[in-house]
Amino acid sequence: MLHIDQSRRTTAGAPPPGWTGRNGGDSTVPHTDQTHRTDIELIPAHTGTTPFGTCYQQCVANLAAWYGLSDAEDVLVTTGGFGWDGGSVLRGGDRWVTAAARLHGLPVQERRFGSYEELRALEEAELAAGRPLAAAVDAYWLPSEYEGVEHLAHCVLLTGRDADGVTVVDPMNHPEPVRYPEERWRTLRSADAADGFRTFLLSGGPTRKPSAHDLARAVSEDRRAHHERDTAALAAYIEACDAAESGTLDVSGAAADRHFLGRLFRHLAVSLPELEAVAVEAASLTRRWYLVHTLSRESGGSPEGRRRLVRMLRDLRGREERLAAHVDEAVAALGA
Repeated sequence: MLHIDQSRRTTAGAPPPGWTGRNGGDSTVPHTDQTHRTDIELIPAHTGTTPFGTCYQQCVANLAAWYGLSDAEDVLVTTGGFGWDGGSVLRGGDRWVTAAARLHGLPVQERRFGSYEELRALEEAELAAGRPLAAAVDAYWLPSEYEGVEHLAHCVLLTGRDADGVTVVDPMNHPEPVRYPEERWRTLRSADAADGFRTFLLSGGPTRKPSAHDLARAVSEDRRAHHERDTAALAAYIEACDAAESGTLDVSGAAADRHFLGRLFRHLAVSLPELEAVAVEAASLTRRWYLVHTLSRESGGSPEGRRRLVRMLRDLRGREERLAAHVDEAVAALGA
């Protein structure tokens, strides 16, 4: 799940049809149009609670695993970086989808849509072709600890639909098929938290199998190629946070990239023990990023708490540079 800062929170409004309060998502919907119902059997390989901001990668990893990518959650993400468009949200580098397509030969796309009607047509076409997809939703209307409590971006797998509603699998909170009425799905998908009907499409399995050396080298090459942009984005974010007197920070997007890079290095260290120290350092860095995120949420954006967070961000900037240097050194030593 991804935290939506206070300035971007959505208004609850009236509950959608089929919503019965907390834990109301496991209600069934009658199927009056069985002829045109499309359900795809997908048992997620990667389930359970993962840190803030990682639900997108978890869902895409499940699609990739369904299509045959081994150890998908460990090898899908090979990029880090930072992105900032102003405001309180620090994103990751947003390069993991294109990198996965290139490295693994995965026909994966990230899409957004201008209207629900356009989105629905795409969903129907993909499912009719036998292709499940990953869909951003508002967790406020979804069974989880945030249901009816807080508007957060979340990602689920869409595996079926008919005229009455859809079939959804939530790998994090409820990794079994659940039916939702059409109007409730429209609410879930149309909310501000769903970020422009954000959708991930995958139309087939991997056509390449990169080696452990290839994956390690990809991390180093991505960092070097985007170092200037990433460094500038992080520096600008820190300075903006320092200049503001109060308000919460959202660094879950950046933390999510670090979470999966840590998983990657831990996975690679099994066959490349030379990367063990890097894996440990990456895991430590991930924990520190999530500590900043958690402290910001719990502090409520007080001036005192914000000053402490800015100091932590500056420390993280130095740790990022040190880890990057260690990754480059380790990859060079491998002769990859």
